[in-house]
Amino acid sequence: MSSTTTVKDLVDPYGRTIRDLRISVTDRCNFRCTYCMPAEGMTWLDRSEVLTYEEIERVARICVETFGVDSLRLTGGEPTVRAHLPQLISKLAALRLPDGTKPDIALTTNGATLRNIAVELRNAGLDRINVSMDSLKPERFFAMTRRDELHNVLAGIAEAQVAGFTPMKVNAVVERGANDDEILDLVRYGRDNNVEVRFIEFMPLDATNEWERNKVVAKTKLWPLSLLSSHWN
Repeated sequence: MSSTTTVKDLVDPYGRTIRDLRISVTDRCNFRCTYCMPAEGMTWLDRSEVLTYEEIERVARICVETFGVDSLRLTGGEPTVRAHLPQLISKLAALRLPDGTKPDIALTTNGATLRNIAVELRNAGLDRINVSMDSLKPERFFAMTRRDELHNVLAGIAEAQVAGFTPMKVNAVVERGANDDEILDLVRYGRDNNVEVRFIEFMPLDATNEWERNKVVAKTKLWPLSLLSSHWN
């Protein structure tokens, strides 16, 4: 596009200019995290109701070229369970803002299969990866995700670093009585492995009606620890 193209600001009802587009690639997930989904009984969207990669690219192109959106964040569900994800990233990486620059493309993933596709994602044009990992203890990880996948998540983070994703970022939801005693262990993991760990407040997604206020560790206590992990890196 020409650098003279005029960008139209996309402004929300609170007067904030939108420069970030979050794209849900799929509603499906290979985990069943206790704070997000019930263990069984999920009803998924019919394939015909899910946007094709071409349709996603078209929406993203409008947002990038017309409204100056400079950050595209791919989420789910779990985006890596959708087939041929690098193809979508290639399409998005070809987009250009009016000044000719490429938008930043990030992926949020649980990391369970990341070790298998990290290099493909990097070669397709992905810039950054955020991995959700709430515990470093296998039995606790299983209790929170209902999946025995911690070893694969850790391997995926390491493989992504080899592929050139640095610094890697890890998001950890902190739930009082579940994993709040691991906060410093996660910070040390970040320090020792050049990973930026960010702690997320336990929010009332209410997937199984189990959210309780007394399980929340306030964000005012979590933010300084996230900054500590970032500082060590």
